[in-house]
Amino acid sequence: MLKLKRILSGFLFILVLSLAVTVQAAEFDVNSKSAVLMDAETGQVLFNKNGNLELPPASITKIMTALLAMEAIDSGDVSLGDQVTVSDLAESMGGSQIWLEAGEKISLKELLKAMMIPSANDAAVAVAEYIGGTEHNFIRMMNHKAKELGMNHTSFVNATGLPVAHGDHHTSALDIAIMARELVKHNQILDFTSKRLDYIRKKSYPIYTTNNLLGHFPGADGLKTGWTEKAGYCLAGTAARGDLRLIAVVMGTESADARVEETAKLLNYGFRAFNKALLINSAIEVDKVPVQKGKELEVAVETAQSFSAMIERGTKDMVEQEVKISEDLEAPVKKGTKVGKLIFKKEGSVLGKVDLVTSNDVEKAGFFTLIWRWIVDFVMGFFKK
Repeated sequence: MLKLKRILSGFLFILVLSLAVTVQAAEFDVNSKSAVLMDAETGQVLFNKNGNLELPPASITKIMTALLAMEAIDSGDVSLGDQVTVSDLAESMGGSQIWLEAGEKISLKELLKAMMIPSANDAAVAVAEYIGGTEHNFIRMMNHKAKELGMNHTSFVNATGLPVAHGDHHTSALDIAIMARELVKHNQILDFTSKRLDYIRKKSYPIYTTNNLLGHFPGADGLKTGWTEKAGYCLAGTAARGDLRLIAVVMGTESADARVEETAKLLNYGFRAFNKALLINSAIEVDKVPVQKGKELEVAVETAQSFSAMIERGTKDMVEQEVKISEDLEAPVKKGTKVGKLIFKKEGSVLGKVDLVTSNDVEKAGFFTLIWRWIVDFVMGFFKK
């Protein structure tokens, strides 16, 4: 009987070990060339598969076109109600289009709808020319904005994403997530991209979305699809639940259905596997630092702001804090002087940083106090020899 128990115990041990290995091997993945999942509020990357791989983005390019248009609207350079005169170049665009005619006048608002909902290339070029003067100027603006945002694996050669015979038009899943995060800060664009059906040209011309994530995933309200033979099927999707918004990007999937399924899988993973955790409040004392020539020899430093991060459920205790002081202080010191950072790390990756500031003033010590300290230090140093 004892021998049988030992055999069963050994069998159970092997079974548990096998299950653990199987679970570990079956880590979350998506079936695409590259993919990124990002928290829209903080920019924290929650999933990254070949995120810096440079690939053709097809019509996902229009996210940058829309971003520059929305920024021009916010700055007052243009308005949604502006009437745009269609050029010969815009009329000549192939692929998805709303059949613009040269000389036709159409509002910037309707062009943006047409560009983002049915992915009209003629509308994208009309927007680019209106914002930049020429599409060539606009392309320079696109690449300048990409550099400003830290999109280090991106080069745009047009405003549409249409294939170019002699031009290296590429970006990456991570760079797409970065520009998508900027775009969703403009709520107006989500009013457009959340619609499966809308109308332009005095409500006489219906436009249908190319983004079948809408209606397929709860809370989805954007953002942009893309397809060319070289790019495959791509999608930058976004969805919100409560105060949490996620951005999911998949590139190079095999079908229109697959890009929706893989994007939905990413978003579902994000909403289920993570929760936003408050890691520290503002005005929390975390350390003391020395102050040269001060009435007090040291001053407390505290967090300048609170910090929250997306954490995999049940792993908050794995988050580590590192205090990094970058400034040497000499009195007088004002309250709120920035002295360093509090860095949050999890499994070697940086989740974020919080500024550390002095929690109170420190006045300069008087002459006799400084002399007395010098004498004490001299005597203590003498006796240590």
